[in-house]
Amino acid sequence: MSEQQTRRSFLDWLLGAGMLAWLASVFYPVLRYLKPLPRATGAGPTRLSRDEALRIDQKGFVIVPVAGKRVLVLRDRDDKLYALAAKCTHEGCTVQFVPGESVIWCACHNARFDLQGRVLAGPPPRPLARYLVDRDEKGAIVVRAEA
Repeated sequence: MSEQQTRRSFLDWLLGAGMLAWLASVFYPVLRYLKPLPRATGAGPTRLSRDEALRIDQKGFVIVPVAGKRVLVLRDRDDKLYALAAKCTHEGCTVQFVPGESVIWCACHNARFDLQGRVLAGPPPRPLARYLVDRDEKGAIVVRAEA
C-alpha cells in the first residue's frame, strides 16, 4: 500500500508542477506587457562608419549597436537626423523607418511612431527610447545614449 501512496503522491506532484508551468506560461506575456522595459543608459558614443552613413543616404535609415542596444538612426526629408531604440516597447519587435510616410513602423502589431518616438497608433504602452545624434568635427555621425 505504501508503494501505491508514493506513486499517487508523485503523480499529484507532477500534476501540480504541470499546472504551475501552464499558469506561468499564460501570465508571463501579460506581466511582460505591463512591466516597462528598461531605458537605455549611459555609455560611450558610437561613431557610424562610412558604409552605415551611405545606407542612411540610400534607405533613409540604418540600425546600429549603441551601448549594447540596437538603435535606429534615420534622416527625414529635411535632412535632420534622429536616433531611436529599434525595439518596439510593446513586445520588443524590431521597428523600421517608412520614409514615404515619415513614420517608424513595427510589423508585429502594426504600431506606428512619429520621428520623436511618440506612439501614433497600435498597442505600445510607451514611446521609443531616444538617443542623442549629431556630427563630430570631421562630419561623421555620432550617436550617444541619452542620460
